[in-house]
Amino acid sequence: LSKVSDEGTTENPVFPKISESEFNHDGSQFGSWPNWENVRQIEKGMNKDQLYNLIGRLHFEEGLYGVREWDYAFNYRENGVHKICQFKILFDKNMNAQSFFWYPNGCNGNSSFTLTGDFLFDFDKATLTTKGKEVVDNVAQQLKASKAQQVKVAGYTDRLGSAAYNLDLSQRRSNTVKARLVQQGVTAQIEAVGYGKANQVKACDGETGQELKDCLR
Repeated sequence: LSKVSDEGTTENPVFPKISESEFNHDGSQFGSWPNWENVRQIEKGMNKDQLYNLIGRLHFEEGLYGVREWDYAFNYRENGVHKICQFKILFDKNMNAQSFFWYPNGCNGNSSFTLTGDFLFDFDKATLTTKGKEVVDNVAQQLKASKAQQVKVAGYTDRLGSAAYNLDLSQRRSNTVKARLVQQGVTAQIEAVGYGKANQVKACDGETGQELKDCLR
């Protein structure tokens, strides 16, 4: 199993062996043939029942109680060739989905990139930092290489400020990233969505004043 933080993140996602999948009861295939439209609806903040409704029960034995890591094996065809890839969902301590990983990344046109706000934006800003431009440009190159057809950019903010203000800021941030991707030659259909201060990754409890702003940056 991966080492999952309270925020639902990990530095090193560990994928189980496909042969260990418990989804198949008979036959030689492992995993499922999912509804890919359902797969592409998955987003941060969803609970386990919502995910179960979209893609079914998890395919691997992850434990009995308080499980914060779900793994799936998905089958698909690429140019007529049968392939299989793995999908991992990590949950935070409140059991909200927070992180998603594909192995190999890019399988069936699906890639996940978690871009840390520390690098992208300064506190309370929607303009990319120099480092942020480098990070987004790198993602753009990977999207072009994978020939992605659809891209979703999800923007979030810290908890400071009103819900309306943060919703607007997160939308402006996601629009900024979208514009940069287009500028770098990404031709895929890009949807930019702002979620405000919902599903925060960094809580920074116990910090105040400038220390709080630095932590939430």
